[in-house]
Amino acid sequence: MKKIGIAGLQRDQIKHHIEATIPDTFECHILNDMDAAMKVKTGELDYFIGCCNTGAGAALSMAIAIIGYSQSCTIAKPSIRAKEDEITTFLAEGKVAFGLSVEHVEHAIPMLTKQLAAL
Repeated sequence: MKKIGIAGLQRDQIKHHIEATIPDTFECHILNDMDAAMKVKTGELDYFIGCCNTGAGAALSMAIAIIGYSQSCTIAKPSIRAKEDEITTFLAEGKVAFGLSVEHVEHAIPMLTKQLAAL
């Protein structure tokens, strides 16, 4: 079972969408951003999902600092919805930390979750 650390805003909503999209596939951990990033860095967790108002600042700052810029990406920004082909590209590049803005949780998290499950 893959493990995901969820940090930032709307954590409970993100967890709900992950579990509703593909039940019994992911172990979700609601953590602060530093703990989630550290656990991904050490291999205790497989992925980091952070959420803030922009999808890039607070959502990913600790992930970028701890996991690294090259393994982090923003999948949805204010008024810019997540795109399936971009998520596919991010995963092919080895990204493990994903940021998104609060208004995109409902569509972006199921899209990301389905692709993570297929890996």
